[in-house]
Amino acid sequence: MFDFYDGGGLDLCFLGAAQVSETGDVNVSRMSANRLTGPGGFIDISQSTKKVIFLTPMTTKGLQVTTNNKELKIEAEGRVKKFVKDVYERTFSGDEAVRRGQQVLYVTERAVFRKTAKHSTLELIEIAPGVDLQKDVLDQMDFKAVVSNKLKTMDTRIYGLKAMDAVCELFGSLCERVIYHPDEHTVYLDMFGITLNTADDVTWLFSTLRAILLPLVEDKGPVDMVINYDGFDISKGLEPIFIGAASEIEKEMYSSVKRYAGHAFKRAQLKEQMKIHEWDVSKLFNEFDTDSSGYLTREQLRNGCFAKFNIRLTPSQLEMFDGGDKLNVDRRSFAQGFREVLSTSG
Repeated sequence: MFDFYDGGGLDLCFLGAAQVSETGDVNVSRMSANRLTGPGGFIDISQSTKKVIFLTPMTTKGLQVTTNNKELKIEAEGRVKKFVKDVYERTFSGDEAVRRGQQVLYVTERAVFRKTAKHSTLELIEIAPGVDLQKDVLDQMDFKAVVSNKLKTMDTRIYGLKAMDAVCELFGSLCERVIYHPDEHTVYLDMFGITLNTADDVTWLFSTLRAILLPLVEDKGPVDMVINYDGFDISKGLEPIFIGAASEIEKEMYSSVKRYAGHAFKRAQLKEQMKIHEWDVSKLFNEFDTDSSGYLTREQLRNGCFAKFNIRLTPSQLEMFDGGDKLNVDRRSFAQGFREVLSTSG
């Protein structure tokens, strides 16, 4: 796992912070001048992750906050500031992060800062609704941060009592999840990340899907449906409602339906979209032939198949390219081998 961290496997991480300096340095390893706790795996995670987000309150020791009408109110300020001129110990370097090209954000209950090459100190980019910029933010820091000329208000939904309903923003709306291929009159629906918690959620899903499909059905008749259920979840007790609604829309609007999870969904898309007799095999070969040698190595075959079709070639599949005992594969062997690979990838 630590090799994965060190090798840059993480796109995004969320970490805490005991102290933050004016240059974006973070201390998590020394809580006071005489108290050393150590960094643990913090350094491994933070050094190679593409986007690092630190989460910490602005102050500590007595901080009390409340929310009202989607605004934040500071009831009692903390006695200890966490944004300081210099940290006790540098566990994360803001300047080094900029040099490495990392994106770094510092998110508190009342403000959001970022570290970039544009400024030597932290830049304030968002503040919470209801707080005073000078009194509640700038005066609670031991250094002077740069205030963005495009300072924004943090999303008011954060401070409301209801759920934020941010699923569409995180995973895309249902319309963005539907891909239609008119030549085959086939619809692909990706359900990854969708969670249905109430009967109203089920109603929303199928009413929205029905509205999307209706023009297609009216134009050409019932569609062939391919659905990816990988990463989909539904609360216990809603299954009968969901099954009933799914059966109803299937009778009304589906000519056929296939349900998959994970890579099977992508393979189904591939088979329906890519008709072998329609391929420009020469063009496809040229895309794989990155060094223009006129032959493909095993590595080029593996890389090309994964990048183009999300297929990871196994040793047995490599043998389909003229036995797999040749270091280089020519155009004829490529065309023949890839037909066989496609037929075994479903």
